[in-house]
Amino acid sequence: CAVLLIVCFFIAQCITNSNFGMMLKAIKSNQNRLNYTGIHTRPYLIAAFVISGMYAGLAGGLMAVTDPIAGAERMQWTASGEVVLMTILGGTGTLIGPVLGAGFIKYFENIFSKINDNVLHQWFSFMPDGLEDAMVFIVHPFIGKGWHLTLGILFMLVVIFLPGGLVEGGQRLAAWIRGKRRSAEEKTKSSTEPAE
Repeated sequence: CAVLLIVCFFIAQCITNSNFGMMLKAIKSNQNRLNYTGIHTRPYLIAAFVISGMYAGLAGGLMAVTDPIAGAERMQWTASGEVVLMTILGGTGTLIGPVLGAGFIKYFENIFSKINDNVLHQWFSFMPDGLEDAMVFIVHPFIGKGWHLTLGILFMLVVIFLPGGLVEGGQRLAAWIRGKRRSAEEKTKSSTEPAE
């Protein structure tokens, strides 16, 4: 699955950087304007639909290989909502964003859903007994079967403070680090330059 993810990501990157990908970006920005200029957008939309269907079919085939039991939970509305959540959390309009969002959600699902009251008591064992029980009572709804509540809170924080998702957060962090380096370099330059 990981090898096919890398291959499919590379193919998607090639499609995005091609003329076809540029046309899809133009259609996304303003389809009516392209129609008024005489460009027929329908063939591009049909091709994009077919490509997305191929990716979805591959994902379904890989899911059948890795998990041969098809339960009813796969048909719930939350399954399609989870994909949208992954995309928004990672960053819409980017290729790496949904991958980051999926990794983030699945990682936290595995972490928070495995924590139980015994683990919480171990975490807060350094506290007095009454305070330990109070902390376990407060944290308990956010872990185990209630991990969706934690995911919802994280999702709200990302949507409020990082509308571009985790990708925007990484870009902001990189810009902040570059700004710190520049200011440090400017300080060293100004301190080494002789006074006039």
